[in-house]
Amino acid sequence: MIRTHYLDACAIVKLLVNEEGSDNLHAYCAEHSNFHTTSLCLGEALGVLKVKHFYRNEIGREHYFSGTELLAGWTATLGGLEIEDVKLNDRSVFHEVERLCKKYSLDLSDGLQLFTLKNGAFSVLSGDSEPILITADDDLAHAVESEGGRVWNVLKDSEPKPR
Repeated sequence: MIRTHYLDACAIVKLLVNEEGSDNLHAYCAEHSNFHTTSLCLGEALGVLKVKHFYRNEIGREHYFSGTELLAGWTATLGGLEIEDVKLNDRSVFHEVERLCKKYSLDLSDGLQLFTLKNGAFSVLSGDSEPILITADDDLAHAVESEGGRVWNVLKDSEPKPR
């Protein structure tokens, strides 16, 4: 069985920077495939790396550039991190994302991730094949669960809970 996994920005960063939850996430990703994200989450992850290097001095110059290169390579490789985007410029999509953001106090990137999980290419899958959102964001995890989706909060569980 191949599962579909959506990574939010904080999960992507945990794969590039050693943080709490990184070890479990690395181990899981080494054993699984079919990872997706949105372009907003990808941009957000790049922004986090920028802040960690340029403004907080949490990672060095080489770590910053190797992390961004690794991320760019991962999105370019077949079977790597696929970018799945819904048409945010479609007014009905934007309004639904906005509704989700307001309902759960999410930012636009998280709202889009939730919308994609609910309405994206893999939203028709169910049971063990149902897409899993991987995050370390409590608010986003709560929103996904409230909307009936499957989520793995890497800071709370060592692996995704079975359905």
